[in-house]
Amino acid sequence: MILRLAKRKGGIAMVIVLVVIAALVVIATGFAFSMGVETRLVRNTRFNPDLDWLGRSGVELARYILSKPVPNEERMDALHQRWAGGPGRAPGTEDELKAWEQLPLRNVALGQGKFSIKITDRERKLNINSARPELLRHILEFHGEVASTDVDIFLDSLADWIDPDDDSRVNGAESDDYLGEIPAYYCKNGPLDHISELKMINGFKDNPEIYELFEKYFTTVSGGLVNINTASAEVIGLLPGMEPYLAGEIVNYRSSEFGPFRDLGQLNTPELGAPPELISDIRRYLSTKSATFDVEVTAQIGKDPPRKYRALLRRVTERDIRILYFHSE
Repeated sequence: MILRLAKRKGGIAMVIVLVVIAALVVIATGFAFSMGVETRLVRNTRFNPDLDWLGRSGVELARYILSKPVPNEERMDALHQRWAGGPGRAPGTEDELKAWEQLPLRNVALGQGKFSIKITDRERKLNINSARPELLRHILEFHGEVASTDVDIFLDSLADWIDPDDDSRVNGAESDDYLGEIPAYYCKNGPLDHISELKMINGFKDNPEIYELFEKYFTTVSGGLVNINTASAEVIGLLPGMEPYLAGEIVNYRSSEFGPFRDLGQLNTPELGAPPELISDIRRYLSTKSATFDVEVTAQIGKDPPRKYRALLRRVTERDIRILYFHSE
């Protein structure tokens, strides 16, 4: 009798265990199914081809606008022009806008969606890969307040990072120096692709204030010269010998009835009152044209969340606008 009761209790326990296992299987299966559905929904949203085509359409609109010459402004790129979101004509100009200059840049309807574009030239900044050593020295000493005895650490280490060899300069650093870091890494021996690489280079990596200065006013890809028509007063003010008041006067001049700058000879205008020797020195860093453009596209379909796309364009010739990269965020 006792043995039979024990067997009955054991059987009940086994049934309970099986029921619990079955319930867990059902719950796990339902959870896996729901997660699979959510994963597919996220994937479909992220890789929505309609959104991608809206993003690409925005880039093509940017290419089209950048390929169109503005009448009487072929030798300059400036903030009043359509690509930069300006009205399309310089102050005091009464010429009628052409059809392409009236194309909207925001909320452009296409199919079931819409997109907006923002174009920014990179020539409004200095180029870290092609900057002259004397310019970098000036910025480090007078704007970064780096001691003259330490400047060569920055300059030599940057040069070693960019050059293709493994020969270290007197105050520079190559892979042997960086392999001792935690974590260890190799010297790139090539141009910077992103300004954040400065955080890995001797001098810059130990001085966050210097890094922030360069991050704000430098780029890694551009034509090399600064466009005086699009650069900020702060960027112009970084040039050797340039005083802040004169940099401000240059920015004011280009937005006045006399501007923008159609050629660098206008720097000698009496309205600016700039010393001739200074103008002669800074001309080597300046241009009136831009060749490299960031394009930000915001695409949206219906009430779905918008998605941003980014492209980098290079204007090789008036009609040859190349896409260097395109990606979604």
